[in-house]
Amino acid sequence: MQTMQKTPRVGSNGGTAAGLVGSYDTVAARIREFHAAGVELFMLQFQPFEAEMQRFAEKVIPRVRGTVQRRSVGLV
Repeated sequence: MQTMQKTPRVGSNGGTAAGLVGSYDTVAARIREFHAAGVELFMLQFQPFEAEMQRFAEKVIPRVRGTVQRRSVGLV
C-alpha cells in the first residue's frame, strides 16, 4: 500500500496532502502557490461545515483576493 506522500495526486480523503492547514496566512499562501501553478478551482471540505466555511470566507479568502489577479471567475 502506498502512502499519500508517495502518491502523485491530491483528492478527497487526502485532506492535508494539499497543505491547506495552518494559520490563515499559511493557508492563503498555499492557495496563492496553487494559483501561480495554474490551479483555479478548489473542492474544499469543512467540518463542521457551516461554521468552518464561514470562517474560511471571512479569514482566508480576503487574504487571497488581496494578492492574486483573477484569471477567471472562481474562488479568488
